[in-house]
Amino acid sequence: MKIAVAMSGGVDSSVAAAILLKEGHEVIGVTMRHFDNAEFGFGNNEGSELAIQDAKQVCGQLDIKHYVLDITEEFKSIVIADFIKEYSSGRTPNPCTLCNPTIKWGVFLKKVLKLGVQKIATGHYVRLHFENKIFNLYKSKDEDRDQTYMLWGLNQQQLSQTLFPVAEYTKKEIRKIANKLELPVHDKEDSQEICFIKGHYEDYLKDHIEFKSGNIIYIDGKTIGKHKGLPLYTIGQRKGLNTPWHSALYVLKPDVKNNTVVVTDNPDDLLCDRFSINQINCISGSFPEDMKNLSVQIRYNSKSIPVQSMVSKNNEIQVNLISPTRAITPGQSAVFYKGNLLLGGGIIV
Repeated sequence: MKIAVAMSGGVDSSVAAAILLKEGHEVIGVTMRHFDNAEFGFGNNEGSELAIQDAKQVCGQLDIKHYVLDITEEFKSIVIADFIKEYSSGRTPNPCTLCNPTIKWGVFLKKVLKLGVQKIATGHYVRLHFENKIFNLYKSKDEDRDQTYMLWGLNQQQLSQTLFPVAEYTKKEIRKIANKLELPVHDKEDSQEICFIKGHYEDYLKDHIEFKSGNIIYIDGKTIGKHKGLPLYTIGQRKGLNTPWHSALYVLKPDVKNNTVVVTDNPDDLLCDRFSINQINCISGSFPEDMKNLSVQIRYNSKSIPVQSMVSKNNEIQVNLISPTRAITPGQSAVFYKGNLLLGGGIIV
């Protein structure tokens, strides 16, 4: 096949291209330019431009063509606009879970297919299997690197056009392959931060949102301090409250209507055994009626929690947990699994 590898400039997508080449496919590398470095305070050897430089260098070494697709306007109008809107509304978004279905497997995929390829490939650590006429995603071999959580928004059409060549490898094995091939990114560190933010997200938000100070309210209604602006606070947060108290304080609720932050010193106040989601996507078309082995993950890198029941009502699903969990946060993704099978997810409301 002719395959376009979405080259991020990192080691995973670089080795994905090498694996496909070894399998005999015709491979090209394609990198997104999704934000303007100057606009976001990055230098020429940082951010989007660094990804392009590194990917181009790898493609040169692998002797494959490299393309750059500019999607800055779409990224800004979809992902960045949502990021700002959500924080302005007192919610805590995860921009990657929106970017994947709308940008990488949306705008980017449509443009890449115009290059005459049959499929795209990425360096995500997820397993893709075609079973009973359905494309299913499973957790990767390397559990510590599994990225299924970020892909809950994908649909059957998008998955039918995708390959995940590194799925059966561990990160350690991928780095060994990259080192053996002498790829220039073999020891490049993994990206840990939000891709379009340089430095602390607080500084970025201050440039886009008006921060209004307000009261910090103890759970009993007593005012005990001042906050610096609601976008700086999320449920379960301990640091940054700067309010003298006889024990540790936790954010219980950012209250947008009253511009207050409600806090507690009892961690058990953060426990909850139910929540609702909207913007729902089920990869196979519907969630199973059988709740056996069904679990939900409420934030990236958190453990999955057993689900007792799911009740649909007015374009939302109420999720009831077998036991309470801590700090369920509006704006985050709730992602459902049946064992290692990714079912889909939604946004916590």
